[in-house]
Amino acid sequence: MVLNYISENRTSIRETAAIFNIPTHSLIIRWRKEFETKGIDDLTPKKKERPLLKKETNKPTPAEGSVEALHAEVKRLKMENAYLKKLNALVQNKEKLQNKMKRK
Repeated sequence: MVLNYISENRTSIRETAAIFNIPTHSLIIRWRKEFETKGIDDLTPKKKERPLLKKETNKPTPAEGSVEALHAEVKRLKMENAYLKKLNALVQNKEKLQNKMKRK
């Protein structure tokens, strides 16, 4: 519709962008190039679909006390320990900042 308006009314790209409230005239330039190279089909709006979420595969849980279960627990505990260390460091840093602000 915009490209037809330009050709029928002999308006500039900037004027047409202002008439149709298009934020930048470069968008019209891109539309014109796409129309000239790929045709009208490429300019039709395409339906944007959400990508499908991958279904989680139900992994069998390892038997309690098995080597796999113990490795999983060690991994979980290491992650928990790292989280708590980081949280402690952040709390201490916040307390230091508050103490500096009180002294001033």
